[in-house]
Amino acid sequence: MFSSRSITAGLLALGFAADPAFAAPDLYRNGPTPAETCANGVATPGAASPALKRVCEEAVSEQALSRKDRAATLANSGIVSLRLGEYEPALDRLTQAAELGPMHGDISISLAATLIRLGRADEAIEALSDIEAVSPENRHIAYYNRALAYWALEDAEAAYRDFYASAALKPGFGPAEEALGQFQVASIE
Repeated sequence: MFSSRSITAGLLALGFAADPAFAAPDLYRNGPTPAETCANGVATPGAASPALKRVCEEAVSEQALSRKDRAATLANSGIVSLRLGEYEPALDRLTQAAELGPMHGDISISLAATLIRLGRADEAIEALSDIEAVSPENRHIAYYNRALAYWALEDAEAAYRDFYASAALKPGFGPAEEALGQFQVASIE
């Protein structure tokens, strides 16, 4: 196994360190970066933990992240906080992620979920106002979250429409199908 000390010593011995093109980087890693570890943890169901949150927070502070990667890392950090029930920190991170550029549609899903849990359903609906910006594989979740926000505002018709759209986009999506089971649809003559 190589250490950063032996690599640096080897480069110096070969004379590469004097050439800026071969200057040794300031940081050596053996394994995934904190941003990659954070992303992998978010992708693993049930992996949210205080330890993962610390890794995500470390990842957010990495200076070498591109704008896109910083937005993704902020979003992942927010998702971990959301899963831990820490809604204000989740809102802070997700808002920062969304503000890094044009609203990334998939970030709006987690942002809306956080706003719903904070009792701010009207803001959740606004966050999901452009569902077409959400990636096609996640639109059913966006419709589902917006339906929950409408439901919280007691707008049963709009909630039903979005639960229906969610179930239609992803047949077998249990949460939407269960929610639809709560409704009785009748025609009024």
